[in-house]
Amino acid sequence: MKALLTILIALSARHLSTAQITELSELDNLRQFTSMEEALVQPDSVYRLRVKAKVGVIPTEVFNSFPNLLELDISRNRLKVIPTEIGQLKKLRRLLADRNKIATLPKEIGDLIALEELVMNRNELTELPKEIGNLTNLRRIDLWSNNLQ
Repeated sequence: MKALLTILIALSARHLSTAQITELSELDNLRQFTSMEEALVQPDSVYRLRVKAKVGVIPTEVFNSFPNLLELDISRNRLKVIPTEIGQLKKLRRLLADRNKIATLPKEIGDLIALEELVMNRNELTELPKEIGNLTNLRRIDLWSNNLQ
């Protein structure tokens, strides 16, 4: 029964287009991939991805393998940086990067023009890049418990 449910979810996700997601809350109904190996088997069906970064580095496949990625969760990884390649995720609507050790954001964060939610609480941010102003679709930004002035 569980296998059948998994197959049905996978099939329904394949027929979903990123344009069909009108509300950010609808993302929560999509499957979240937590295994890079599994996600790489069906990269076009990956809309939500939770990454457990090994040695504090986000795998490069995250930035160039998932053309339909809408949500990236890199929380709780002890990351010190978000790579400049983040700007390649043009369809990204939600970025969850809380509970890390991130001190600065790359200017390429401003290239995420579809981004609606940015969660960066419990990091070590001291400032935000001016390019954050390019995020005209941003509805929610969570920056509590940082070192912002």
